[in-house]
Amino acid sequence: MIYAVLLDVFLGMQTLAAQEHAGTIPLDQLTLDRAISYALNNSPELNVQRLKQQKDEQELSKIQRDKIPDVYLSGDVRRNLIIPSTPIPASMINPAAAPDQMLYMKFNTDWNSGAGINFSYDIFNPATFRQASEQKIQNKISNFDTKISETDIQADIAQAYAECVISQDQLESLKYDTVFYYHSWKEAIILYQQAKISLPDKNNAVIAYNTSIMQYLNAERVLNAAKAKLLYKMGVEVSVKNTEALHLSEDIPALHAKMDHAEYGVTAGNRVTDSVLHGPVLARQAEVIALSESRIKSAQLKYAPLFSMTCFYGNNYYGNAFNPGDGSLWHGNSYIAVSLKVPLTQAFTTSKEVAQLKLQQQIERENMRRMQNQKSQEWLDARNQLMTSEKEYEMYRQNYEMSAENLKASMAQVDKAYIQDKDYLAEQVRCRNSYQSFLQAAYNVFINKINLQKLGAE
Repeated sequence: MIYAVLLDVFLGMQTLAAQEHAGTIPLDQLTLDRAISYALNNSPELNVQRLKQQKDEQELSKIQRDKIPDVYLSGDVRRNLIIPSTPIPASMINPAAAPDQMLYMKFNTDWNSGAGINFSYDIFNPATFRQASEQKIQNKISNFDTKISETDIQADIAQAYAECVISQDQLESLKYDTVFYYHSWKEAIILYQQAKISLPDKNNAVIAYNTSIMQYLNAERVLNAAKAKLLYKMGVEVSVKNTEALHLSEDIPALHAKMDHAEYGVTAGNRVTDSVLHGPVLARQAEVIALSESRIKSAQLKYAPLFSMTCFYGNNYYGNAFNPGDGSLWHGNSYIAVSLKVPLTQAFTTSKEVAQLKLQQQIERENMRRMQNQKSQEWLDARNQLMTSEKEYEMYRQNYEMSAENLKASMAQVDKAYIQDKDYLAEQVRCRNSYQSFLQAAYNVFINKINLQKLGAE
């Protein structure tokens, strides 16, 4: 029986994993961990970044293959409709001819063709010499972009999940408040008819009831918007069906407690660590600086000459009649050529390009210093916000505990007829409001921890 239970659990986990990778997920009992896991596999934003990374990796493979010598077959057939004549000195044919006498001769036939194998290779090409090294740096930048996107997705999902939870709790609280003001309104109508309260008191009860309904409707709108945001961040279709089916299985206290035991892929951020100043964001910027340095070196290589080699081995056909089967009309042809191209006027534009790239390198270095200071400043702000929210959380927790004690004491007073039912209902509203403040404080702690950990991971 134990084996059967374990097998059932294992199959359930496999089914959930398959659903997450297949693009479907059950929304009726959604946990934060499952939402993050699904988003990491199905977020369009993250998938686009991963595809860009794969594209950069393929670009490196293409550059490396371009280093292979270019070998290809070539062939052509030409019908010369008019064969041009070329003047030559007549003395080349007849030594007795006058020096200024010219003869006109045709150096071609009606048909000619050629076929053979070609080989070309850039022994040194300044334009492509450093392409592979620059693309490797670009691949590192793309890899850091993917890591940053993963961190952002996890933090966004956690925040959107918490927004849904707090919106759901607030809606539930307003529902009870609406019920309370409804009873107050009905009681006010009866008391007014019995001339026990004034018209303003009765109207104030109606206004309070109408206000509670409007607040409830607005809270319902906020909840639906929060659900739509969570579905969007996860990469799930945002529809009325999915919004209605979405139900979260964890509340704010559970999320608050979970933060002490899980990191959701980001570094704990309760103190300044090396990861804060050496995370993917700054590491990515370091690679951007390295890329700018590599581009300067590539530009400086443009002062160097282009050194290349070409080879051909084949046959050429010459004949006034097209008869390629006649071997006597085919004549061998092959050569090896080495060329050198030395830039002269291009040096002027190259110097300007190098100067611009050096300025860009200085910009990236200054951006690095700015980002380091910014991360330190943001981390300190996030830490201070977390410390404040934790203190507020403790105070709101104490207020809620005392409010719960007051509610319990009011219940005892109702049993002894010391207070009226409406006074007890009013105490219930105060207790619920105190609980909502407590939940909001726990939510603030959760969000501030997420922000701090995100800074530590980036």
